[in-house]
Amino acid sequence: MMYMPFLLSGLGIILSLSFDVFKMSYLQILLSVGIFVSGIYIFLQDGYLTYMYGIFFTDPINCLMLLTVSFLELFVSLYSFGYIRTETAQGVPKRRFRYYYFWKNAFILSMFVSILSNNLGVYWVGLEATTLATAFLIAFYRSKESYEASWKYVMMCSIGITLGLFAVVLLYYATAKLYGESLSSLSFVNIISVANSLDKKLLFLSFILALVGFGTKAGFVPMHNWLPDAHSQAPSPISALLSGVLLNTALLGVIRFYQINQKAGIVYAGKFLLFFGTLTLFLASLLMLKQSEYKRLFAYSSMENMGVISLGLSMGGLATFGALIHILFHALSKGVLFMAAGNILSVLHKRKINEVKALFKGMKRSAFILTFGLASISGFPPFSTFLSKMYTIVGTVQKSPLLGVVMLLSISLAFAGLFYQMLPMLFGEESKEKEKNLHPLMLLVPATMLITLLVFTFYLPQDFLKRVWDAVHEIEY
Repeated sequence: MMYMPFLLSGLGIILSLSFDVFKMSYLQILLSVGIFVSGIYIFLQDGYLTYMYGIFFTDPINCLMLLTVSFLELFVSLYSFGYIRTETAQGVPKRRFRYYYFWKNAFILSMFVSILSNNLGVYWVGLEATTLATAFLIAFYRSKESYEASWKYVMMCSIGITLGLFAVVLLYYATAKLYGESLSSLSFVNIISVANSLDKKLLFLSFILALVGFGTKAGFVPMHNWLPDAHSQAPSPISALLSGVLLNTALLGVIRFYQINQKAGIVYAGKFLLFFGTLTLFLASLLMLKQSEYKRLFAYSSMENMGVISLGLSMGGLATFGALIHILFHALSKGVLFMAAGNILSVLHKRKINEVKALFKGMKRSAFILTFGLASISGFPPFSTFLSKMYTIVGTVQKSPLLGVVMLLSISLAFAGLFYQMLPMLFGEESKEKEKNLHPLMLLVPATMLITLLVFTFYLPQDFLKRVWDAVHEIEY
């Protein structure tokens, strides 16, 4: 079962080259169900498992990431089923989707490689592979804007990944003195066990390089310029994956280097994670006030939430618990928003906020999905993001009341920016129904995700909570 995420996503790559895209969409749902089931199975396994000659392993942190990817990927596969049929019915050439599932599965496979990797060098390889796979998906519609967004994405993320490689090399230099010049020197399990014996200056420098390098792909300010363009130009199902799980996969690299520094007793490493998280949260909230495209607005919202997660991780305790469950809840909430955006774009073919009016009259069901998606991402009760944000805020206030006020102010600004921009899209004078050409799954899938977020507010399994608290203890040491 431990190999199933790799095998099923790899099988998806092979099958996508052999089957027509419509037939592949049926197979993809079956593969995604298998990935989801295996993700739940792996998440629920107690303890720490190392496999495939020690190259891969599971711990509470990467199991939570794996669960998040497999959960959102299942919903994206269902939504893609309807999205492809709607787009082709409206004139997009069917051949345009020929390699859609190939690159999507390559993207998923590379994330699994990164997330489950015990070897930090293999983690880097997987993260670089995500750049190559998603570059083709960002440029999917072959417009001038999509090519420009893809080029910017590749250039900026490659620079960041290069800095991340320097971090890995520097860490290897520090550990090779104990483990020799072998793969053992990059094993996360091995490094953690001897962290106190390593050169603290080298460990801290490697963390700073990882924070800047992998943080570029996680959307940290000021290395975030690629993110709004890429998320706005990619097909909406892919935008959901970019926002919901790719940013978390990059953040995992920062977390691993942070764990090593924590174990080595380098407490000031947390100050730098705190600084970048707070800066990203605050500036993204301000930038949301002046966006002109709704998909770019949601991209900046992703940055804001990455700031919340990073800030919570740096504070420890209850704030870290809130940040970790927010990884899952944010992924589902942002998936709802990008799917609602996909519905609007498929019907109206307009990206500008000021060009979209009266959704409650012209696209009533999508308007309700969008409204509740906005409430969810803003942390409104009864959605589960209310719990995760509240835990993070309360945990932060316990450690630093001033920082808690800054966090609450930034989240309030983000809420104001979202609703200030989106409310004019929802209301106005328009009576013509425009939603009838949407495939039913494009409405049912995001609605199901909203129901899931509601359920999580009132019931979180004890096994889930235990694994999350185990992850908290892994980060705090």
